[in-house]
Amino acid sequence: MDLFVYLSKFLPQLVYPAGLIFFMLFAAILLIRHRKLLKILLITALVVLWISGNPLPSAFLIRSLEKSYPPYTGEETADVIVVLGGGTETKSYPRQITEISGAGDRILYASDLYQKGFGKYLLTGGSYINWIHQTESSPASELAEIAEKLGVPKDRIIIQNTSVNTQEEAVYDAEILRKMGVGKIILVTSATHMRRAVGLFEAQGLEVIPAPTDYNFSDDEWDILTSFSWSRLFMNIVPQSSNMSSLETALKEYIGIAVYRLRGWMD
Repeated sequence: MDLFVYLSKFLPQLVYPAGLIFFMLFAAILLIRHRKLLKILLITALVVLWISGNPLPSAFLIRSLEKSYPPYTGEETADVIVVLGGGTETKSYPRQITEISGAGDRILYASDLYQKGFGKYLLTGGSYINWIHQTESSPASELAEIAEKLGVPKDRIIIQNTSVNTQEEAVYDAEILRKMGVGKIILVTSATHMRRAVGLFEAQGLEVIPAPTDYNFSDDEWDILTSFSWSRLFMNIVPQSSNMSSLETALKEYIGIAVYRLRGWMD
């Protein structure tokens, strides 16, 4: 087991809202006889729950990530469209086919860009972590399968199924691209993930054309969310788990960017 990969999955749980609330409540149980500390812990846990369960904090963080790069305009093309792993569910009973999940927009968009002639090849990447997924399949092969169903010729799909995180994906993809003599790529990933992904691929000496997808907010949706409404105000009094999940997504990216910079993997 790769210790860095394991710690990168475990340690962030300690600062995600659910983890923070759990440890504060656990500490409150241990300190139940210390009324002052108990009160502080319970109030703090309640505040964290309310803030993280409110849509605005997570929305502003998500929006700040999604606005890192504008949508792809098609003005520049490249020989290879690189689509990062994610957005698939392995064909395993009771699933009868490889299914598309939340980030599945990545392969839909990448295949669409290929069909429109913006790239000559499609490079899919990613492997499952064996202590999380017990399967012979990989995100890279599943993305390739879906791309083929969407009309991308099999001989135009390159599969890299070694990497288990974005940093490894940049390294292993870059090795393949160098052998092909390719120095410029169109990079497709979720808009929230694009800032970290671009930094990692540029650190490998590649010229990157960002093509973000899988947006959480359109401009119209953002305007509605940030405009005042009594009905939304009352609705948002009660914390919602979906907002906590969105905040976790944003925190994951900002933590990833900080850690990768500290390790010298990106500028």
